[in-house]
Amino acid sequence: MNPSIHFLTRENWQGNLLFFIYGLSFFLMGFGILLQARRGSDLHLGRRLPCLALFGLSHGLVEWGYIFIPTAAIAEGWQTLRGVVFNGGHALLLALSYLFLLVFGVALLADTRNWPGWMRFLPFTCFGAWVLFAAFTFPYREGTFNGWMILIEIAARYLLALPGSVLSGLAILAQGEELQHFKRKSLQFFLNGSATALFLYALGGGLIVPPASFFPANVLNTDFLMRLGLPAQALRILSSILVAFFIFRLLDVYDVEEQHEQQKAREREMAWREREKIRRDLHDGVIQSIYGLALGLEHCRALLADNPATAATRLTTLSQQAEKVISDLRGYLAGLRLGHDLPPEPVDLAKKAVAHVLGNGDIKVKWHVQGNGQAYLDTEQRDHFYYMMVEILSNIRRHAGASTIWAGIDLGERGCRVRIKDNGTGFDAIAPTEGQGLKNMQQRAVLAGGWLELESSPGRGTTVTFWLPYTGDNGEVDYGYPRGAGR
Repeated sequence: MNPSIHFLTRENWQGNLLFFIYGLSFFLMGFGILLQARRGSDLHLGRRLPCLALFGLSHGLVEWGYIFIPTAAIAEGWQTLRGVVFNGGHALLLALSYLFLLVFGVALLADTRNWPGWMRFLPFTCFGAWVLFAAFTFPYREGTFNGWMILIEIAARYLLALPGSVLSGLAILAQGEELQHFKRKSLQFFLNGSATALFLYALGGGLIVPPASFFPANVLNTDFLMRLGLPAQALRILSSILVAFFIFRLLDVYDVEEQHEQQKAREREMAWREREKIRRDLHDGVIQSIYGLALGLEHCRALLADNPATAATRLTTLSQQAEKVISDLRGYLAGLRLGHDLPPEPVDLAKKAVAHVLGNGDIKVKWHVQGNGQAYLDTEQRDHFYYMMVEILSNIRRHAGASTIWAGIDLGERGCRVRIKDNGTGFDAIAPTEGQGLKNMQQRAVLAGGWLELESSPGRGTTVTFWLPYTGDNGEVDYGYPRGAGR
């Protein structure tokens, strides 16, 4: 009979529909797992789910085989090549599908419970036992072929399907310990649901078999369920739908794991940024302050012989500066941010940095402020602005040998441009430098949403220009460049 006609006959369409739904549930489950498993996983469950996918795909084909294998091929048994291919192939595919299920359960339990390596060969031992059983019971007389097919199906369900379903359910339950750190209660619910569905399938697909003359097939079989008013196929279909549903929902583990990895990556990036911030702050703030103290002490040492009173006054000032350095260090250790104590206006910030670094020293500062923009910098920008100014001024004081600094601040509509120029010795700005200060300033300018440029040549002084955008009242930064602030 043509398989399509066989599928549509009035006597078989209801049974065929059940077989179709049964096979479709497992096939879709397997297909869905393979789509998700392409991402890869570091979890025990994620690595072993492809075995369950192979079970779903192959067992779906087995159930559809009951529909589409021609009845004539079934009746031919082993008498024709077509009968051998269809009947033998169908029986072998049934056993292989259950083998994949057993491999999934054993491998997942072995990974989770650290079973010895030889335990992983248990599924193949059971499959080998089924092959030997099929070979030794092979019928050589006509008329006994159908009974043999039922017999090897029972053996496949007892040797492979029953332990595979039970061990797979136990293995899935054991994943609760590994998944609990994701803090998703839904995952535990889906684990319990998947395990329960597999235990139900162990009853309907593994323990409930066609009637046979040996125990327990002679007691617990499909006829027994029919007498109770519950067809075995209905129980299997119910369990297959539940297995497919809960496994589908359990595939969320791939998304949860990916989100967890992304969160860890963000945390690593945040930790790296925080370390970079501490490094920059220590270099640009505390180290510069300590260097200023060292210069002051050197000056006091020179004054002690000629002017002890002035040296004593200077030492008092240096002592206060040392206390300020200690306070800054405590602030860093406590996780405080200097920006909360800094003024939001660029002009006030610049003058504060000049007072901190140069004090009443010999270097003259000539100011030029223009523009009427509503200048406001947020807390983080204040940190970056202030420390860039400290780094620039400290370099001038330590290395430039300058007598005059021109500090120009242009308060534009969208941001402020600061230009610091000195009449010092200058240097070759093209040559690479090993200093950390310039790198810190460039990083700070970018992190604050702006840019920084440096111009210098030997004997012609140094000019440093940087631009930072303003932060509006709503906390949003306008990253547009002010008119005339081209780079």
